[in-house]
Amino acid sequence: MASLTDIHQDLFKLYEHYVGEPDSSKDVYGYWLFIVGYIIGAAGVVTFVVGYAGTSNSYALIKISGVTAAAGLALCLFGIVLMLPVRRRGIQASAVGLAVSFVGVGFFAWAYPYNWRALGTDYSVEVISVYTFGIGIIAGVTALVPILTGQRGMFVEEEGQTEDPAILTGDAMESAQFAVFRDENGDWKWHVLHLEALAQSTESAVTRPDATEGIERVKSQISSAGLMELTTSAFRLYEDRDGSWQWTLARDDGSIVGSCAGEFDRRDGAEESVSFLKDRGPEADVIEIEGAAFTYEQRRDQWYWQLVDDDRTPLASSETGHSTQERAEEAARTFAERFDRARVLDVEHIGVELCEGAAGWTWRFVDAADDVIATSTHEFGSRRSAEKAAEDLLPELDSASITVAGEPTFELYEDDEEWRYRLIDATEHVVARGPDGTRERGGSERWADEFSENARDADIVEIESAEYEVYPTPDAAGEEYTFDAAETSAAAIEDPEPAPDGGTVADDSTEADDTGPWNWRLVTDDRDVIAASNVPHGDAESAADAIERVRQQANEADLIEFENAAFQVYEADDGEWRWRLIDEDGNVLADSGEEHTSRGEAAEAMMTLKEQAPDAELLEIETAAFELFVNEDDEWGWRLIDEGGKLVAEDPNTHPTRDAARDAMNRLLEHLESNVRTMDEAIFQTYATEDWHWRFVMPAGEIVAVGGEPYPTRDELVDGLDDVREAAASAGQFTIGDVSVQLYETDDWHFRLLDRDREEIADANVSFSDRDAAMDGVEDLAVNAADAPIFSIEDAAIRLDGEDEDGWSWELVDRDREVLAEAVDTAASKDDLYDAIEDVRRLAPMAGRVDFDVASFELVADEDDRWQWRLIDEDGRTVATGSEAYETSEAAREALADVRDLIESASILEIDSVSFELHTDDDGWVWQLIDEYGAMMAESTQTYETRTAARGAMNDVKAQAPEGWITFTE
Repeated sequence: MASLTDIHQDLFKLYEHYVGEPDSSKDVYGYWLFIVGYIIGAAGVVTFVVGYAGTSNSYALIKISGVTAAAGLALCLFGIVLMLPVRRRGIQASAVGLAVSFVGVGFFAWAYPYNWRALGTDYSVEVISVYTFGIGIIAGVTALVPILTGQRGMFVEEEGQTEDPAILTGDAMESAQFAVFRDENGDWKWHVLHLEALAQSTESAVTRPDATEGIERVKSQISSAGLMELTTSAFRLYEDRDGSWQWTLARDDGSIVGSCAGEFDRRDGAEESVSFLKDRGPEADVIEIEGAAFTYEQRRDQWYWQLVDDDRTPLASSETGHSTQERAEEAARTFAERFDRARVLDVEHIGVELCEGAAGWTWRFVDAADDVIATSTHEFGSRRSAEKAAEDLLPELDSASITVAGEPTFELYEDDEEWRYRLIDATEHVVARGPDGTRERGGSERWADEFSENARDADIVEIESAEYEVYPTPDAAGEEYTFDAAETSAAAIEDPEPAPDGGTVADDSTEADDTGPWNWRLVTDDRDVIAASNVPHGDAESAADAIERVRQQANEADLIEFENAAFQVYEADDGEWRWRLIDEDGNVLADSGEEHTSRGEAAEAMMTLKEQAPDAELLEIETAAFELFVNEDDEWGWRLIDEGGKLVAEDPNTHPTRDAARDAMNRLLEHLESNVRTMDEAIFQTYATEDWHWRFVMPAGEIVAVGGEPYPTRDELVDGLDDVREAAASAGQFTIGDVSVQLYETDDWHFRLLDRDREEIADANVSFSDRDAAMDGVEDLAVNAADAPIFSIEDAAIRLDGEDEDGWSWELVDRDREVLAEAVDTAASKDDLYDAIEDVRRLAPMAGRVDFDVASFELVADEDDRWQWRLIDEDGRTVATGSEAYETSEAAREALADVRDLIESASILEIDSVSFELHTDDDGWVWQLIDEYGAMMAESTQTYETRTAARGAMNDVKAQAPEGWITFTE
């Protein structure tokens, strides 16, 4: 994030590039404030114009545009004030006006629209007055005050009044000149010139006004500067701008060697710190570590620990800071305990983590980067239950089907050793199911296919009580008959064979239409078949004629009951009489073989045979008759025969008792006059219980689908079938196991895991930019799931990170993935990283706090791997830190010998005002100008051979600089 200083520099550089060199900082801020106000005000106007032409809410539009436009105008005016030559008191007055105008803007935002004019209490006058008063103040201080007072000096600078020096003539050339120039970075620096360059600035200024301000500060203080001559090293004690006391250690050439580690509220505290350093520093040893040790460092008011080995190589460090050193020490001890017990999370692709929450245990998928991919939605009572659920899930993922939410889908699944299917529509509702389970998958698959192929064109039918259905008969292979009319002989069509039930029998080689043999059935509203034809018919019309004959025969039929065989005398179609012996199933055991002219003659011939079948009953049929019979399985049924003994219709079912068979026969008689409907296509049959339902029936009478949900009314059911048709016709087919994966889209793509009952097992924690990316992510999960390790983080775990281009690293994390510690350096390979982890496991438990003497030097590496020293007291607190950095620890250790000598010989200087310091250099003498805070303001531009020459140059600067003028050169 950019600092305020960076923003300040950027604004000045942009101003200089596009506008020109600013005279002061307020020119720059005024210009940019004007630009910001202009943009805000213009945005308010554009919002109003564009929005007013559209359909936006007018009240909200006026409020937004009014607030932005009014605020922009106030900012524009205030920016203009800053750019004008207005004195400080004028700027202050304008700032008050800006604040008042903003109060007016806020007042308007509160009042409009419900307390504005006709709506509510009218505050419009008050709002306008406050805002206008604020704007008036801003404009008045620069325009109206000079008009009313006749002078502008109160708020505006008078002409002729300038701080620029007079044109120098004659002896004035003896004064000093501040030459301001740009350095290689484009920033401003300056030299003091008096016949030659005598002094130079030590720091650069970003802007010209900043450079001028620094020069003015030097000019105002240099004349009162005292003189300190440093012939040895010295401790500088000074009070900082915030009132705290600090010290630095400088060599005799003025270079800074070290500084205090903290700030002191009182001067005495700084003096005590210096005294401690002078007393203990020269004899302080460098801390030596045996095996490993924890070291502690304070950065930005936070304490951090680091584990180092005996070579002072950092092995681990804390991720977060601690408020005190004691807490950092406690955190280091906790780290050693946790790291020793922590499991290494070595997840190559996918892992399953068991997590304990407030309501129970859950599991979640994590990838190699330890990012959570998906989390279970169910919570388990124990860790073992969560683990068992994960164990059952992982093998299923490899073969799991992947569906897409919003796309209709037929799902085939196995339940209790039976295969079933369901249809899911675009809204994720189950709108249809198979009527039953099938032993083989192919059965449910066939039902789904037939439903899909026929649903779009199927009619909606409601059976009031019962109906006759005339339908084409499927062949043995389950396909409908097809016929070629060109191959049908005219003779066959003109003279079809009559059927027993009154229609015509379908011939295998010639057909009456192109749909196949036709049958009929009488069904109730719950699809119970009451009666059915016993032979196929050539066409639908013939089958309908057969129904009419059944009606006629059944109306005239008497009930005949027999338990064994029976003799029957009947009149044939040609008027001749015959007899036959039939068993209880209606099978003809014997017949007359010839025709008789009268009933008596036929009966006499029959009686000859009856002597050999004495138990057979004698039936005389003059009209059609219902026969109740019992079969070889002792189950009862009925059949309808005409007066010639031919079978007209029969019971499609069997019954356990004679009474049940009689009831079935009576149902035929009850529904004998039901409507006849041709059923050459599949139908949606609607029916009502408490609610309305539907079933999907194929022409052969097979139910292949039922509704997935009830409807309160028939009209709603009929309306809902449009969606069912579309879903069935467009649905893809998937086989669902114990687990399936469903992709779904919100703003991005996600996935969820579902069980066979479509209950959610887990939901994704990651998102994908498109469907293909989501599919790739799911496939990667499925491929690697079988080998996924299952783990649980009890207290902490060691997470490996191999994504860094620089190598492998580790982090110690708790169960919430908060980083507790991390490796300091990276390893070249995973094997090397494992070795490093084992080193930490071995060393951390034995590592204690470093044993500090009364004072000890410690060598530490900074973020750039450069080494510095610091002095530690017996409590491990840092007393002083080095200001110079070294490439290696050996170089830093060697430099400590010089530091000890400097500490021992250093004098103590208290800086309470600006002063000159004379220092010896390798080649001679130099001087520096030090402010009251110990910061260097200027330094000599050259090294002088003698102390007298250096002091003379310093005196020239001191004498001439206060009256010096400033010149700028690009």
